[in-house]
Amino acid sequence: MKLSLFIAMFQLGLVVSCVSSAISHAGIHQSKQWCVVAPGAGDQQMQAFLNTACSQLVDCKEIRPGGSCYQPNTLQNHASYILNLSYRRNGQCDKAVGIFSVNDPSFGKCQYS
Repeated sequence: MKLSLFIAMFQLGLVVSCVSSAISHAGIHQSKQWCVVAPGAGDQQMQAFLNTACSQLVDCKEIRPGGSCYQPNTLQNHASYILNLSYRRNGQCDKAVGIFSVNDPSFGKCQYS
């Protein structure tokens, strides 16, 4: 009887250890996040954000012609890159146009930090 209790407790310990490890690993994996354009953000909102950010907050050279994030040349792609750049520098995701994502939006030569 005591041996079966010991075995059951040992197995329970292994399960708890594996679950704790999986939770811990998932937390590490998802700790990285990016600030990108929120679904439903309007063109005027995105453009206003870009105008302010590029004139006051960050260097927008990567979304200009020849920059690593210029293509595809869309307002949404440019705003997402600058939202994330601004988030990395200032610690805040602009709530008017941005949302957090755990999926890395980097593509090709356009690498989000």
